[in-house]
Amino acid sequence: MFTGIFISPFANDIIELVKEIFCLLRLRPMDQNTVTVAGEITMNRLRLPAVILFAAALVALSVFAIHAAINNGTPPAPSLPAEPGPDEPVAVEPEKPESLDCTVGLYTGQGSWDPDLVAMRNFLAEYNLTCLEIDQETVSNDDLNTLCDILVLVGGASSEYLNYINNHANIRSFVENGGSFVGFCAGAYYASSTMRWEGNLYDYPLGLFPGEAAGPYFQWGSLATIDLNPKISFNQDFPDTLEMWYFGGPCFTGFSESDVDILARYHANGEAAVIAFNLGSGRVLLSGPHPELGYNPAAERIETEGNSGAQWPWLYAALQWLINRSKI
Repeated sequence: MFTGIFISPFANDIIELVKEIFCLLRLRPMDQNTVTVAGEITMNRLRLPAVILFAAALVALSVFAIHAAINNGTPPAPSLPAEPGPDEPVAVEPEKPESLDCTVGLYTGQGSWDPDLVAMRNFLAEYNLTCLEIDQETVSNDDLNTLCDILVLVGGASSEYLNYINNHANIRSFVENGGSFVGFCAGAYYASSTMRWEGNLYDYPLGLFPGEAAGPYFQWGSLATIDLNPKISFNQDFPDTLEMWYFGGPCFTGFSESDVDILARYHANGEAAVIAFNLGSGRVLLSGPHPELGYNPAAERIETEGNSGAQWPWLYAALQWLINRSKI
């Protein structure tokens, strides 16, 4: 019954003991006439302890057989002290970026895209940046330089920016007098002198960027691979490429590269995806893709909490770089 099953040397001893007890239990005198009464009494007394020992030995053998079956017929591995392994990698928290002390004016008027506004509010709160919401009347009529350091126009509808902001010159004056303008997608189209949409050309009066913003080039809701320009100082703190969500934003063409910093290019076509430049005493940053947004394609849901592909650390570093360059 134990063929092919490992039995320890101790179990072999038990088997031998069982054999001896079994012989004892079967013991009969060969010549009944030679057995004395005392001998018969002695044999009877020996049989009861022998039976007990026989049963105990069988139980022990059963335990060994079950243990051997559980271990597939192999002896249990000896317990050895664990050898010290190589050091486990330690998750290194990125250094907290230097605090950016400025007020961000977030345009919330007609044309702005609600999910993008939510994402920007969350981004600014995450990095402890003061947010001042600015409607279309304020952006057209008030002295923006007294209100904010950066003016942000998110994605949405550039045609509505064009039609509902009454005084485009007020924004240009803000930049020329030292303010910084940041435009994502529709905000970038609006800031360009020429917008090319599906091959059709449109002139835009704000004209912060003297070239052309053209699109769309990729599928709406696709993840665009962005090649970062290593010559831009803050890009050196990030991988060579990042992925950002694309929702119809522009490529930037028709400009002199000596006058414009190309922060990143679309990997698919090599065109400028994110640019920055000086205007008067101020700075402008325009982005075709959306580093501020995440996206869940399966649910077709815009994510606004800095997850699902949003590139908030890169965006914050870009804003720091923009502000610091404007102070030079």
